[in-house]
Amino acid sequence: QKTRGELVRISAAVMGIEFSYAAETAFVSPTLLKIGVDHQHMTLVWALSPLVGFFVTPVLGSVSDRCRFKFGRRRPFILLLSLGVFL
Repeated sequence: QKTRGELVRISAAVMGIEFSYAAETAFVSPTLLKIGVDHQHMTLVWALSPLVGFFVTPVLGSVSDRCRFKFGRRRPFILLLSLGVFL
C-alpha cells in the first residue's frame, strides 16, 4: 500500500515525463521541417525512437540484471544512458 505522498511523487514524475513528450512533439516536428527534412523522413524519425526502445530496453535490462559493479546493478547504466541523452 502506497502512502499519499508516494503517490503524489510518482504522479509528479509521470507528469514531468509526459510534459517532456508534449514539448518534444510540439517543437521537434516544425524544427525538422524548417531545416529541410522531408515529411516522410520526419515520420521515420518519430517511429525510430519507440522501435529502438522496444528492442534495446529488454537487452539492457537483461544485461543490468547480471551486472556486478560495486556501484550497483542499475546505477552505471542509468549514468551512461543519461550522459548519452544529455549529449
